Amino acid sequence: MPAVEDGGQITGTVSGIEAGGSACVYALPVAVPTVPPEAPDSSAASTLEPITPPPAEGPCVATPGVVQSQPVVDGSYTFEALAPGSYRLYLDDPQPDESAVTGAPQWLPGKVLKTSAETLTVEAGNTVVAPGATVFPVRSFADVPRDLQFSREISWLASTGISTGWNEKNGSSTFRPVTPIARDAMAVFIYRLAGSPEYTPPIVSPFTDVPTKSKYYKEISWLSAERISTGWAQADKTRIFRPLSPVARDAMAVFLYRFADRADLKKLPASPFDDVATDNVYFKEISWLASTGISGGWSHGNGTRSFRPYTAVNRDAMAAFMSRYAVMINTQP
Repeated sequence: MPAVEDGGQITGTVSGIEAGGSACVYALPVAVPTVPPEAPDSSAASTLEPITPPPAEGPCVATPGVVQSQPVVDGSYTFEALAPGSYRLYLDDPQPDESAVTGAPQWLPGKVLKTSAETLTVEAGNTVVAPGATVFPVRSFADVPRDLQFSREISWLASTGISTGWNEKNGSSTFRPVTPIARDAMAVFIYRLAGSPEYTPPIVSPFTDVPTKSKYYKEISWLSAERISTGWAQADKTRIFRPLSPVARDAMAVFLYRFADRADLKKLPASPFDDVATDNVYFKEISWLASTGISGGWSHGNGTRSFRPYTAVNRDAMAAFMSRYAVMINTQP
């Protein structure tokens, strides 16, 4: 580690930590493209050093030379003697209680994905003040007991604000876990997972069945602008989105595949599922979903698995898919 006078500092504050709680902030260097020295002027593909989130166990465990960590004390933290460069900050509970439903780890100043996190540039001898952060609160729903199969994933979805559920007349909030997720809700989930990026929707809707005054017009238009969903082409050359239709499992695979920007992947020679042939129009997207661990499908006990591509995705399964997606993306180079 360099001497203090040869490095820089990052300071910041965190609010929302409950009494008796603790938190760690990790500084992860942002990878920069490098060109092989023997070909400095070539257009050879650059390489990226992988960035992975710190361990889930603590307290404040870090990787020397790669990741530094600092505990949050009385709502503040300070990194000293940081080598000049760019960093992202990651906030987590140093000793999560696996028996409880906990708040979600986050990239600062309050993002789910590292691709949405703010980058801080550190120079020798200078101090950078990080944006203030509020920890994701512990949240769940009245209809999601802790012994439900995907209760932790659903609580993660609630804690991050990706899903707010329904406010019931008795004052409770519900998630309706076994209800199929509609396509408009899927658009909202993905938009929020992306960090709710700044976006001004067009004055003319990209879909004839999504008026500009629709509740989720902005999120659906963003989905279209990002080419995550193209909808269905009509005979008059317009397009429809079918916002209230359930999301089928094959469409879910396509949405997440395009969101991950993995369009350059090659098709696999064999299918991981016995009900998804290699000539299926969405074979590449579905096989990618299996290769990442986002979906394992259903085991038949004889070494084969099925995906059920045309089955509607229930909201509890969607929570699991999205939390696995976040882990996958956050651990990729």
